[in-house]
Amino acid sequence: MPAVIVATCPVLAWLVLTRLGTGTPTYAFIGVLGLIVAVYVGLYHPLWLYWAFAVILAGLPFGTFPGIHVPLYLAFGPAIVLAAIIYPRTETPFHPLEKAILVLVFAGGVSVIATSFSLGGFYQYGKWSIMTLVAVALTRLSREDLERFGRIFVVVSTANALWGILLATVDKTQKSFFILRPFGYDVARVEEGVRNGEQHLVNWAYGADGSKAIRLGGTWIAGNGASIAFLVTIVICMVLFHGWRRIVMLVILSVALLLTLSRQSIFTLMVGLALVAIFHSVRARYRWYAAGTFATLIVLAFSVPYIRDRLLSSFSKHDPGGEARRASLSDFPNVVGGHWLFGLGWSRPEFKSGAASYALNLISNAPLLHVYRAGIFTGLAFLAILIIGCVISFRALRSDSLPFAVYGGVFIADCFVGLQLDHGVTDVPQTILCFSVLLAFLVYVDRLLREQVRPPIGEQVIAGGLPPASSDLHTKPHSEGESRLDRPTVAR
Repeated sequence: MPAVIVATCPVLAWLVLTRLGTGTPTYAFIGVLGLIVAVYVGLYHPLWLYWAFAVILAGLPFGTFPGIHVPLYLAFGPAIVLAAIIYPRTETPFHPLEKAILVLVFAGGVSVIATSFSLGGFYQYGKWSIMTLVAVALTRLSREDLERFGRIFVVVSTANALWGILLATVDKTQKSFFILRPFGYDVARVEEGVRNGEQHLVNWAYGADGSKAIRLGGTWIAGNGASIAFLVTIVICMVLFHGWRRIVMLVILSVALLLTLSRQSIFTLMVGLALVAIFHSVRARYRWYAAGTFATLIVLAFSVPYIRDRLLSSFSKHDPGGEARRASLSDFPNVVGGHWLFGLGWSRPEFKSGAASYALNLISNAPLLHVYRAGIFTGLAFLAILIIGCVISFRALRSDSLPFAVYGGVFIADCFVGLQLDHGVTDVPQTILCFSVLLAFLVYVDRLLREQVRPPIGEQVIAGGLPPASSDLHTKPHSEGESRLDRPTVAR
């Protein structure tokens, strides 16, 4: 396989040269040089691709290669899937959730053959399937490598959140975007958006009285995409970090999540924490402490006028977003009628253009959008993933590990709240990648639960500093070559 990759280098170099043309020899040279470096890394240091992918997804989700305007995620996503095939890092049997993901990709492939046998259809399917298979590529990593990937993702995402907070509160004209100009973030469009109130790189939330507030987006640009990324980061941070580092990052991420004004993710986090308070096995006193902390957070959130108005408007009959969702749901059976088996197809305009999907009022429901695009079999395959994930999550909720319980609670809440209010995890590549990361670490949590091993966090301490519930764990002896997570640990 390495020989095949090396043999394709001249072909890829030719594609770069012909794509850029003879008028841009500098960019062509940079492209060929980058190609050579990428091949070298892929052959001799494949894990570097994973680390780079973590940085790009968390820090530059909409970034492009300087000069050639090829999305970064579109290069590194397929790269780590290919690396997982060529250089498998573990021989662990496939998890049921991994198998369900493979079934989903297969069902989508059948639907694209049946409905969209065209270059455009295969391109859309190929992009979606690779972003979905990233979850399997990550679960094929060794435990230590997956932890390192997660820590890089959390740290970079927290830095992105902190920068987003500064953009939303201090640099409201967002001129600091100039540092990202080489990666395709257009500063001129930022300034134009500020002047004209247009939703370019500045994302606004509008009130019923005509008022507006900047929604935090960071490098995610849109508040909804940023909120999903921060929500995923919060639960991974709970599992992989401990002590003051976890507290500091959780505070930054939580504030950033609120400032996105994304109702779906804020309500998902609230419902997830409520599930933890109800089902997690802790002493009654600690449960009351947690309830008090949760109530304090709600009070703080509702003390900010535009956050309060944004959240309360969700329950209004005249909320434009709610009205659009209800209309799309009522129209769904008629729209999909006659196409239930394989869907309406992959190469439709609403999957290529945000403006087209907005004009069509594309249904904001992830399971139903799978049915809309690829038919009932693909929809059922996606539903199977959610059911398996919820079973794992409920087991995590009932475990003795508070971080695991938070992870499980938020995943269940996402299935019943977040995925019912948005379609990003179905047709937005960057958001699909975030959901793939969420699924990969859900497998990680389940494997640790099955082995009765503590997560690498030492004592269980929640963001508010509450003590853990005492429990005993089964342990196993440490042997040569085992991860440090396999060492016997006992809750203190």
